[in-house]
Amino acid sequence: MLWHISERGGGAEVQANYLAQELAERGYNVSYVCQTTKASKVNTTSMVNGVNVLWLKPANKFVWLNCKAYLKAFKSLTPDIIIQRNSSPLLWASAQYKKKSSAKLIWVCTDNLAPFNNFFTKRYKARNNKKEVGLIKYSIFYINAVISDKLRNAAMKGVSRAFSQNEFQRLNIKKNFGLESSKMISGHPTPENRSRELNVKGIKNILWCANWGKHKRPELFVNLARNMADSKYNFIMIGGHSDKGYVDQLLKDCPKNLKVTGQLPFEEALSYFNEASLFVNTSTPDGDGFPNTFIQSWLRGVPVLSFGFNPDEVITKNQLGFVVQSVEEAKDTCIQLLENDKAFVDLSSGVSDYANKNHTVTVMTDHFINTLSKNS
Repeated sequence: MLWHISERGGGAEVQANYLAQELAERGYNVSYVCQTTKASKVNTTSMVNGVNVLWLKPANKFVWLNCKAYLKAFKSLTPDIIIQRNSSPLLWASAQYKKKSSAKLIWVCTDNLAPFNNFFTKRYKARNNKKEVGLIKYSIFYINAVISDKLRNAAMKGVSRAFSQNEFQRLNIKKNFGLESSKMISGHPTPENRSRELNVKGIKNILWCANWGKHKRPELFVNLARNMADSKYNFIMIGGHSDKGYVDQLLKDCPKNLKVTGQLPFEEALSYFNEASLFVNTSTPDGDGFPNTFIQSWLRGVPVLSFGFNPDEVITKNQLGFVVQSVEEAKDTCIQLLENDKAFVDLSSGVSDYANKNHTVTVMTDHFINTLSKNS
């Protein structure tokens, strides 16, 4: 992996960490190779919840430069199986080790751009333009993206087993890489019981939690809060962005009912889910794979209100919340649900039951092991 969630990272790191810990608890010898943000930890190892973590020096923007360090780490660890749950040119190091050993290489797709063979160049062009970046800098990092694509594409030929999060990913992995993929279930630890009476008692927090990338469309949540400024609901927004100008513009004339926390450590961010009545997702319909925030919400009995994003129609098929197309529709939905205590408690109960049957760490790991056993 690129990172360990204890230092930084996103959904892929969260899921990789949970799977590693659960496998270790079941008696597997698990090592986790990643970069560290702390110079004092470079080339050291730590035991983290039963997992042997090997910390490497970060390569920053030019991730592929760390392939040699990762390959060296694999040679020292001599793994039987390498699991990579992200899209990175570091997959090349994994494939090279697999090529010269009897190890199996398992790749897990983590978002809806990853199934394409121009992943890095496509993402780079979507996020940057020559006028803003400058021609020289733009060209250097574009070449970096091209190299990353070439290394990853070459490495995909060495994948032993692939996993995908949804049908869109499965079809495009097959189309672009000729790989069949199995369904990867995401899972989270079961939280302590949270009273579904929170809403009835008058705690009506509407939560949003993500990075503030443009494909996450955070402006929709700000607009929703602004449109409900006269309501009794509290809007809480977790996350941030490195572009101060973008953040300032986004939060210009910020409504008083909106609390912005900025980026938070994973566990601190999770605490906000415990007191939420509703979770809002504003990602573009084709942007994410299967958000961790959905599972974090559902396990706590928190329904999801999503602006068009509904992977494999999971929300509507299983009555896990609502899918809306506009701020006005979202406003009406919030009021209808949160002003009807019985409707909220009934929906919350069903949401929690579904998550506990389908998205715990135990269920995820059982599914993963069983899938590998059937296809070994």
